[in-house]
Amino acid sequence: MQIKIGFTHNNRELQIVSERNHDEVLAEVREFLQDSTPTRVLELETNKGDRHLVLREHVAYVEVGTAAKGTVGFL
Repeated sequence: MQIKIGFTHNNRELQIVSERNHDEVLAEVREFLQDSTPTRVLELETNKGDRHLVLREHVAYVEVGTAAKGTVGFL
């Protein structure tokens, strides 16, 4: 699944590809966004093992994609 995080005062977004369960990630992100503590940190791990720490006060939005399986073939 793909997770996109947009930041305040920044035109770029962080894109993370993860193999984690969609519902678990969505619940974790909801809890993170509902907490008004500006120093709250969300930790996400990519499918390659990289870890990203995101500070709550700088997050503008989070987009959690569907857990879609890859397709094989050409268009």
